[in-house]
Parts: sequence; C-alpha cells; structure tokens
Amino acid sequence: MMFVIIEQQNLINLSSSPAVAIQYRVASINLFNFIAPPNAYYDFENIYSAQQWQKKCAWLSDFLMENQPDIIGFQEVFSPEELQALLRPLGYVHFAVLDEPQVESDYVYRHPVVALASRYPIIEMANVAVDDAACEALGLAQFQFSRQPLRATIDLPLFGPCDCYVIHLKSKRSGFDKEDLAHSGSSGAADFIARQVLGRWASSLQRGNEATLLCHQMLVRRHLKGHPFILMGDFNDKLHSDLLAAFHQNLRVYRSDIEDKQLAGLSEQQLFAELNQCRLYDSYELHKATTKCNVSLASDEDESTSFTDNPIVSSRQATHYYGSEGSVLDYILVSSEFDPKQLKNLAHIEHYQTFDRHLVRPDFERDSDSTDHAPIMMTFSLR
Repeated sequence: MMFVIIEQQNLINLSSSPAVAIQYRVASINLFNFIAPPNAYYDFENIYSAQQWQKKCAWLSDFLMENQPDIIGFQEVFSPEELQALLRPLGYVHFAVLDEPQVESDYVYRHPVVALASRYPIIEMANVAVDDAACEALGLAQFQFSRQPLRATIDLPLFGPCDCYVIHLKSKRSGFDKEDLAHSGSSGAADFIARQVLGRWASSLQRGNEATLLCHQMLVRRHLKGHPFILMGDFNDKLHSDLLAAFHQNLRVYRSDIEDKQLAGLSEQQLFAELNQCRLYDSYELHKATTKCNVSLASDEDESTSFTDNPIVSSRQATHYYGSEGSVLDYILVSSEFDPKQLKNLAHIEHYQTFDRHLVRPDFERDSDSTDHAPIMMTFSLR
C-alpha cells in the first residue's frame, strides 16, 4: 500500500496583501486510463505508445498550469507514481494514494485507483472503510467499494483542516461476468438482454450502496471531528438519481422519528438549522444561487440587466458524452460551511467551471489522448 506525504514548501505569503481575498481552487479530473507504458489497461493490446503517453501527460500538465487548481481529486489512476512525478514540479508537493490497481497478468491492469494532490499540507489520509453494523442492517454481506474512496485532510491557511474525499462510484455497465450467472436456457439476444438486465441492476445496487455507506461514514466523521468537507469525483450517475439519494438528502422529517431529546426540543427553525449542518451541497448550485442573487440585486439598480446575461444561469454543461448524448457525472459537493445561507458558513463559492473544450471542440494534435470526461473546478473564497 502506498502512503506518501511530502513536506510543505513556501507556497503562499498570507501577510503580503491582507486586502486580497483568500481563494482556493478545487478540481476533479477523471484521467481516463492513466497508465504508463509498457503496462496495459484491461487488455494486453491497450498500451500507449511513447508519443501517446507524452501527449496525455502534456495535456494534463498544460491544463493544470493554465487553471492552477490548489487541490485535485483524480480518478482512473493506474500509474500513481508517474502521476506524482508529473505533479511535483508543478507545485503539488503533497500527494495521497492509498490503494493499488489490480494486476491481472504480468502487465495488464484492472481496477484503477483514486488519488489526490494538493499545494497545501495533507495532515491525515485514510481509505474510507464501511461500517460493519450498517452493512448488516442493510442486509449486505462482505461489501466492498468497487474503487476504494480516499479521504485526505488538508490544512488550509486561515480556513483550517478540511476533509477532502475523492470517489469513483460503480459505473452503469453490467456488474456480472458470464461466469457469475448460471445458464438461463436461452441464447442469442434473449440471453444477452437477460444477463444485461441483471448485471446492470447489480451495478445500480452497488453504486447506491457505495453512496449510502460513504455518506454514513462522512457524517460519523463530521460528528467526531467537526471539519468542513469536500466530496469530489466521478459519480457515474445524475446527482438527483434515487440511487444517490444519500448525497442530495431530500428527506421528509417527522417529529415522531426524532429520538434525541435535545434535538426534539428544538423549534422548527432551530431543528432545520441543525439538520442543515449535516447536509451535502452541490457547489454548482451554490454558485448558481449566488449568481442569480447578484443578478437580481443588479437588476434592482439597472432594469436592463437580465438573468440570461449571465452564462451560469444557463443549463449545466455535460461532463461526459455517450455518442451525442451528454450527462453530468462529475460533481464537487461541499458541507454547510460553504453555503452563505447557513449561520456557521466560513466561505462561499466564487466560480464553477466545466472544461469541455476537448469533448465538444476537440483538436486532434492537442486532445487525442486527453480524457473522456470534462474536468470540473470550483473556486471558494473565505469570509
């Protein structure tokens, strides 16, 4: 197992300009089979040439130098050591990866891992483990994440410790191999569809359980440590899918369900204020709400101002395409400290960006070996 922390170098001088607002940029990037040759991903023929590998690394380096994120969550990492070596000269001297990709044969790899890079010190890191009692209550035996989630606690100047989670939830592809199911007695299209129906439902159940059990552990950690948190990665589903209900938490609260006497004694306003401290918030939606509010305030002074004048109010950009159909699969969720409406807020979302040029207007020389996902990045400022 890998465990790497490099000591902090002088990265920022907070006292040089006290009038300048402190901002941090957080990005999530699915690297799409980041594996150094001569190793292969999934099949012995999937090996990058030296030129392809150089282009893939150059694309990532160019993106990071141009956009300068401070914290980056990576998915689909087969070569973590090569990734760390690429990032170090760019200023990311802190790197976390605790899982290892699975070697199927001599040089063919399966099951890539997640990783995190930071310009600021990582003071703690851990793979997120499931709670055995929670698994038992859900009727799950020997549950494992399809890709082990990573938690890294980063010490941000003037903000303090922040728990950063990187995830890559189970995809929608069939979760069954042919050997996993007994012969159905059918063949051809009927057999294929029958197996796909079962296999895809198995993947859906896995993804839903991953989201639920991860959220459970995040809330336990939240209660014990009280740290603000950021959850980033490839969710492989729409955020408001029923399978990801743990993340959007549109819960109907009944007083009769509250057993904690202190919580039950709160007024309705106090109760929801307390419950909101344990919610997860979509950083895109927080930025969108703030932008709409700013536009509304501006329109009070200038009747010519319109919501449509601001691009953030338009529909959300896709982060992945299957043929011509786009989907938002990549998200950055945050705790209540990032919501200006909460009493204990510490920061607010200044910007949210989806970098999809290589998907919608690709240039072969630049983008041919980049990634099939659009990186996303949110910028937050301290109060």
